[in-house]
Amino acid sequence: MKNLLLMRHATAADKTIGQKDFDREITLFGQRQAGEAGLWLKGQSLLPELILCSPSVRTQMTLENMLEQMEHKVPVQLEHDIYYSSEHDLLTLLHGVKDEVDTLLIVGHNPTISFFASSLAHEEVSFNTATIAHLHFNGFSWENLRAGTCKLHYLYQEQPARF
Repeated sequence: MKNLLLMRHATAADKTIGQKDFDREITLFGQRQAGEAGLWLKGQSLLPELILCSPSVRTQMTLENMLEQMEHKVPVQLEHDIYYSSEHDLLTLLHGVKDEVDTLLIVGHNPTISFFASSLAHEEVSFNTATIAHLHFNGFSWENLRAGTCKLHYLYQEQPARF
C-alpha cells in the first residue's frame, strides 16, 4: 500500500501592491501551522520518501518549516506543474513517480489540491491552509493511480485554539 499525502500551503500574507501571487510569503501564524503539520507527520511516522512541491514562495516556506520539525532529510522536486496545474496535470505528474516511493508528499494550492484529493478518494475533501489529506492507494505502481482509487485515511487540520 502507498501513502499519498496532499497538503495545502500554510497561511500566506496578503498580496501587496505590485507583488505577484507567486511571491507571497507565509505569515508567522503560517510558520507555526507548517511546523505543527511537520510534527504531526513525524508523530504518525509518515515520513515521505519524496516531496513534490510547487515552486511558489509560500509552498517552499511551508515545506521548509515542516521539514525543520520533522528532522527528516528527503529529496524535494520543485514542480511548476503544481502551481499552474489542473487535477489532470497532477495525476500525470504522479504517474511519473518511481514505484519504489511508498510515501509521497505533494505541497500545493487550492482549489486544485482539494479537487484532486476529492477525485482520488471519490468523496469531498476540503482543505483549509496547512491541511494534509492522508490517502491510501493500494496500487503497486503510481501509474495505476486514477480517480476513485484511493481511500481517505485521515484529514489533518489544525485544531483551533481554545480559550
